[in-house]
Amino acid sequence: MTKMWAGRSKGMLFGWGMLVGLTFLFLVPRDAAGRLQMAYARVFRWPLALGSGVVRAQATTQVRTVSPKEHEAVLQAYQQLRHRSDNLEAQLQEATSQIEKLTKLRAKPGLEHMQTIPAKVITLVQDELTISQGQESGVAVGHYVLSLTDALLNDQCVIGVISGVSATGARVKLITDPTSRLPVSIGRLNASWVLEGRGDGAARIANVPDKYAIREHDVVYAQPKRGFLDVPFVAAEVAQCRRDPDRPIVQEITVRPMYDLAALSDVVVIKPASAP
Repeated sequence: MTKMWAGRSKGMLFGWGMLVGLTFLFLVPRDAAGRLQMAYARVFRWPLALGSGVVRAQATTQVRTVSPKEHEAVLQAYQQLRHRSDNLEAQLQEATSQIEKLTKLRAKPGLEHMQTIPAKVITLVQDELTISQGQESGVAVGHYVLSLTDALLNDQCVIGVISGVSATGARVKLITDPTSRLPVSIGRLNASWVLEGRGDGAARIANVPDKYAIREHDVVYAQPKRGFLDVPFVAAEVAQCRRDPDRPIVQEITVRPMYDLAALSDVVVIKPASAP
């Protein structure tokens, strides 16, 4: 009995549904049907939009799972790129700083027409060092070498001369080397003497006549040398001035270099533009 009633109910619902549909199709005016459709859309707009958003969210939240091995590979690649970037940035800063130093150095009177060959200090021992530029860069025996450090940016000084070269490197004999002999002048005095290395980080000027008034901290200049140095250039300063105990009519001048050997990391070789 129950099954029969359920079957009739389904049939009646189907019939009434067909009747209502035909009524709307043939009897209800088209304008009224359109307004009814718009009313239906307004009533069910939020539920429909919510359902659509849920479907889109489900579609967009599908994420590919990355394995631990893939994650580690990506992380290593990122770190390598970061290290390369940091290295390039450091190299750029160093190159920019060196260009600024060389530009200021060449702007000094008498050096604007000379070639400057920057070099790194490779090894450093008492009274001698080796640098990273040699014959391939135009470095030759006898060329003067200047300091190129931030501490002495506005007061570069002669530190020595090239004493030996190879294709890619050179030895620099410092002004304190026992075999070093450098023509110099002191302050504004119109006289020339020889600066002799003492081998202990210092140097001296011997046989200076007693008539010259020389004081502590007076500047000692390397004298011009044709084909190597076109203008006088600061090299050291007077540390002590005393009479020679064996020859009271002359003075012995002890000098100290202007550069700090322990802090010396960059130098520049001076090459006259006319030199081959």
